[in-house]
Amino acid sequence: MHELSYVLDIIDQAANIKEKENAMKIKQITVDVGEMSGVVPYYLDKYFKESIKDTFLENTELKIFEKEVIIKCENCGSKYHPEAKNNYCCPDCNGRAGKLIQGRGVIIKNIVIEDED
Repeated sequence: MHELSYVLDIIDQAANIKEKENAMKIKQITVDVGEMSGVVPYYLDKYFKESIKDTFLENTELKIFEKEVIIKCENCGSKYHPEAKNNYCCPDCNGRAGKLIQGRGVIIKNIVIEDED
């Protein structure tokens, strides 16, 4: 149920943007959810919808994009999705050392506001 903590953080950040930009409303929020985040997009969306009722975000659309894990091999530089069939090693050089470059956490990618005219 840690999705709720992410929802509250998204709401806080949207409130800060609304105030900073003197926006009438927030139309859309786009987030990336990493495969390793442990966050279930269904629940993130569900809790968001429940949390924004009767608030300045009530009609805000939450767009969620799931991001798979991508590793950059420290041996050959290849980028790959680790898989059990390769023992989670680089499929190009069979190297075990790699750096996670995508697939962790929940990241707000974009907030679309409606300005006052």
